[in-house]
Amino acid sequence: MRMFPSLRTVHYRLLATLWTVGILVALTLPTGSMPDTQGTNVDKIVHVGLFAGFGLLWLRGLCPPDSQRLSACFRRRGGLLFVGGVLFAVGTEVYQHWLPVQRMADPYDVTADLLGFVVAFVGYYVYHVGRSDRASA
Repeated sequence: MRMFPSLRTVHYRLLATLWTVGILVALTLPTGSMPDTQGTNVDKIVHVGLFAGFGLLWLRGLCPPDSQRLSACFRRRGGLLFVGGVLFAVGTEVYQHWLPVQRMADPYDVTADLLGFVVAFVGYYVYHVGRSDRASA
């Protein structure tokens, strides 16, 4: 059962692009414009969610689960996406550090970003790629 049957691959690519731009915009907001979450883990949960969405949307847009050669697509495009996602997660924190809007790079944010991205990546692989491999065997 597909969650959004009316969305096609091109829609997922557009959503992934908008999600990525949204992450960059959110990370450029000054810290004074955000609620204070000092002493809570809300910030880290948001980072995990943002990068899980990033990973899922890009994986769905680049390696659709209904494609005939999903395993090959995942190996080729998924590998590039994994490297790009890791660089994006680290790069967003470097980007925040360089901005003159009272933002700081945080190694725990990078960890949360990577956790969200890796969970999405592994989940997509297990649910879609592993399933298609078992179905074709």
